[in-house]
Amino acid sequence: MSGLRAALRTAPLVLVMGCLSACAPVEPGPATRPGDESDVDARRALRRTPLVELFERCSPAVVTITTTWREAAPPVSQPRSSPRGPARPTPVARVERASGFVIHPEGFVLTNSHALKKPGTRRVQFHDGRLRRLRVIARDDAHDVALLKIDAPGPFRALPLGRSDDLLVGEPAIVIGNPFGFGPTLGAGVITGLGRSTKTDFTLLRDAIQTDAGINPGVSGGPLLNRFGEVVGIATSRKDEADGIGFAIPIDLVRDAFAETVAAEGRYGFRLGMEVAGRDAATVVAVRRDSPAAEAGVKPGDVVTRAGWFDVRSGIDYHLALVGRRGGQELPLRLLRDGNDVEVDVPLQPVPPRPADPVADVKRGLDCEVFAGRWRLLPDFRRRKPVETDTTATFGLGPRAGRDHFALRFAGYVKVPADGIYQFHVRSDDGSRLYVGEKLVVDNDGLHAEMERRGFVSLEAGLHSIRLTYFESTGEDALKVSWEGPGIRKREIPASALFRAKRPRTRPASQPTQPAEGAD
Repeated sequence: MSGLRAALRTAPLVLVMGCLSACAPVEPGPATRPGDESDVDARRALRRTPLVELFERCSPAVVTITTTWREAAPPVSQPRSSPRGPARPTPVARVERASGFVIHPEGFVLTNSHALKKPGTRRVQFHDGRLRRLRVIARDDAHDVALLKIDAPGPFRALPLGRSDDLLVGEPAIVIGNPFGFGPTLGAGVITGLGRSTKTDFTLLRDAIQTDAGINPGVSGGPLLNRFGEVVGIATSRKDEADGIGFAIPIDLVRDAFAETVAAEGRYGFRLGMEVAGRDAATVVAVRRDSPAAEAGVKPGDVVTRAGWFDVRSGIDYHLALVGRRGGQELPLRLLRDGNDVEVDVPLQPVPPRPADPVADVKRGLDCEVFAGRWRLLPDFRRRKPVETDTTATFGLGPRAGRDHFALRFAGYVKVPADGIYQFHVRSDDGSRLYVGEKLVVDNDGLHAEMERRGFVSLEAGLHSIRLTYFESTGEDALKVSWEGPGIRKREIPASALFRAKRPRTRPASQPTQPAEGAD
């Protein structure tokens, strides 16, 4: 098969274009006479190019994602003498469309996370017009990838995932999506570049695939396919000022980030304790000591072939099998070890919520320390003396925006409104880390362009100590901290939820003070 792939992909350009164009028949079509159905069928058969067959085979697995919401339209002006008084805004329905594709017969769908930026009622529409409700499983804004689930019984037609690490500039590329709401549409072209970096309105794309296949508004989230009908990328953006330059997220990047995207243990509040490779077979690459997986006998090198009721063919299948699992359940695993099948039941250990901190004497705001220096990674602030101390209402750069070579350390408390699992997001340029209590929840350290990372933590309602460290080297700067959880859509943490400890009043000079610990 590998020899066939190589031969097909390195075929002469005339053969490649022959597969991608239906502009002219391969040979003169037979003459037709009115009512001669056999000749019509013969001509139609000659027009069935590989591209036609590819669209017919793949389009049933490509979907349109619609988000519907209502917003107030500007009121229609009325004469001042109108007895009705001032005009009121009229709610109008808005619809936003994007594309996606099914990756598993159970109804899991991949798309861009930026396609979900509007809250509202979401539905999925198939190429034959069927409409189904869907729900968002995971959004990974850092990689602009989202995982959705169709709320209807399957099985559904799914697209096979290919690989993107061996793409060739010049090889055929096909995009299927729904541009401008016109309906299922095919765009054919070639791969025009590899390893591109470009900043979109939503994120920084790294190692992106460049193509001249038509990526227009509404196609975002659709599949970029090779000539075998395998997904090699997710169509995500185009250069508006250029002609025929579009970009797709490589499918290998999606595979590598899929464990982070789903984040099942943090998202659903259980502990399993095994790491599985994202590419190819679901090979166990690490098992944490004293974890449920270790106690059940899972070993590095094992290959997961079944998890619960899911047949597992890849690392992506394994992580899909963890969606919706809860602590206290058992996860039956079938493993391939040294050529033999091994079956184990792994108990999913519940993760109890972090207890609220017993503090009461607080006031609004955060403590902030400012440090000067040059770093490639966050420094150990315990070894450094701040050049400035301050208080601030919320996380952010404040008056330091636009400066270079400094670091910030925020400390205080965040007030959690209800028991549950919370996501914290930190968007920064350069490095940042966020702790809740002593738990490192978000690690976004290092020299990098603006990038968002997120993490999960289970919390009781109440006040929890929170600490954010950040450094800026040179160039652009950014710092934003968001959260989401029970009853909270993703948004920046408001000042009303942040507190700092009240400092004790200064003692009068006439009263003796206790010596500091260790003083003579």
